[in-house]
Amino acid sequence: MIICFAHYKGGTGKTTSCLSVAGFLALRGYKVLVVDLDPQGNATSGLGVDKDTINKNMYHVMKKNEEISRIIVAGPVKGLHIAPAKQELELAALRAYRRKTEAQVLINALEKVKGYYDFILIDTPPVHGHFIINGLAAADKVIVVLDPGVFALEGIETLQNAFGNFFDKLGLKLSIDAALITRAPGFKLFRKNYALEMKKEVEILLGRKVYMIPYSDNVYDCHVWGLPISHLKPGSKVGRAYSKVVDDIIEEFETKHKVKGMLEEEDEV
Repeated sequence: MIICFAHYKGGTGKTTSCLSVAGFLALRGYKVLVVDLDPQGNATSGLGVDKDTINKNMYHVMKKNEEISRIIVAGPVKGLHIAPAKQELELAALRAYRRKTEAQVLINALEKVKGYYDFILIDTPPVHGHFIINGLAAADKVIVVLDPGVFALEGIETLQNAFGNFFDKLGLKLSIDAALITRAPGFKLFRKNYALEMKKEVEILLGRKVYMIPYSDNVYDCHVWGLPISHLKPGSKVGRAYSKVVDDIIEEFETKHKVKGMLEEEDEV
């Protein structure tokens, strides 16, 4: 299953969410690849990989100069690999799309390795449309990551309209499958919990499940240690919240594989 974490806005917690989900999937014994499509390379650093030691990265893949299998590295988490990014990835961005194939560079690159991994998670950057488009086009499941601000709903509509219209022109389909509201404040006795209200509005807008991820200082500790929350503070509130997201992802994954297996058996008969 290929999962893309997306939002064109920065600072919503896409990278933290991507790495947290990846970590819990690996902890449960699945083979996981994180594809870092952000030139800042935060997902790369967040998994304890020193970018200065990397020769080839996603820049070479997106420029079609290298197979993705040749740039993948292992981090400190067992079963969790990273296709790293560095600042030079910015040079691979396209300003205009003239062919459908330009939106399918990543999915074509992943074709040769997706059989090895149970899950491939894509961390997309803000602003760089080329990388968001390729991430969305490659995904089986799109998770939009929101902050609890008042403009989050506008962000979803912008994402759907801007990229949805673009995908229509290319003959591709854009579908948001779930949403995460990160850094959600706790219960407030005498004030409205705006994050909870926003959760209800997002569920109505998307018609999809929305998860609340609480604010936690443990996230900063993860960045410092280069480990996902699953391997640093799995029992924390934020750890349990991401673990619940993974429960549902695994249930969906296993159900699809069970159905696929049944259909293959019927074909053989």
